[in-house]
Amino acid sequence: MRRTLTLLLAFVLLVALAVPLAGCQRKVTVLTGEIVLCTAGEVIEDNTEEVQVPAGDVEQYGVTTRVITCDEHGDLASVYAAAQKAIADGDLVTARERLRTIVATDPSYRKAASQLAEIDAGSRPAVDSGSADGGTDGTDGTDGTDGTDGTGGEEPTQPDETPVGPVVSLTRYVPDTIDGYVAQGIIADLAFLSRQYLPTAKTADQLVIEVEQHVNADAAVAHQASFVEGYPDSATSKTINGKTVMAGVNGQYAVGIFFDGPLTVAVELHATGSSGTAALDAVFAVVQSITK
Repeated sequence: MRRTLTLLLAFVLLVALAVPLAGCQRKVTVLTGEIVLCTAGEVIEDNTEEVQVPAGDVEQYGVTTRVITCDEHGDLASVYAAAQKAIADGDLVTARERLRTIVATDPSYRKAASQLAEIDAGSRPAVDSGSADGGTDGTDGTDGTDGTDGTGGEEPTQPDETPVGPVVSLTRYVPDTIDGYVAQGIIADLAFLSRQYLPTAKTADQLVIEVEQHVNADAAVAHQASFVEGYPDSATSKTINGKTVMAGVNGQYAVGIFFDGPLTVAVELHATGSSGTAALDAVFAVVQSITK
């Protein structure tokens, strides 16, 4: 009887201890909500908030992004497309007029300022055809309507509302979902994006992906080489999905960087151990995920 009572008391004590332990699960702060970006690199809306959640529930939260063309830059897109058509047609007088209108409103818009400078210098600039180093809203060199400046002609067709432009080419490398990570906020401008992620594994406490647009591919290659110099330990390289990834370590930080035309993409993990060397495989796995 005494033995039975002892076992019963032991079981009750175990249950009593288990209940508070289950209720004391470590909590972490995570961002959740949506960020709306303009294709020109401006944050239109930031509908995120910080919440404290149990560490085991982190993957149920995170931040999503939506890219739109805002009203201001939507108008500029039509004018810019008309300028590109004028350049293609050799009508530099019209092109200059359109580009001057754009630069007066937004000097940093696409390639408007540099194209205007080339025309003023007496040369004919290359048409911005909508590649990764700067896009237009009409990839055929028009404004997506009647093949002119949108002031006349045949009944306009419905434009493609899929956002295009510099930021769109950058966001593909900072997705909302990466296995093993929870997406956080995003910092953006016309030629740069940075996004933080919370790793769900205990081997690292932070992942940051930075995407930067350069003037051309040669500049991107030079940036890749200079960037990795800051991570001199355990230097290595690997080809992943056709991208040459240069990687290295500096203290607890492990980084991998590759280029895609005029873009450079840096993936940086902060390891929880004494060295970032053990995190290099995780860096390569992230590159594999965002380039597949």
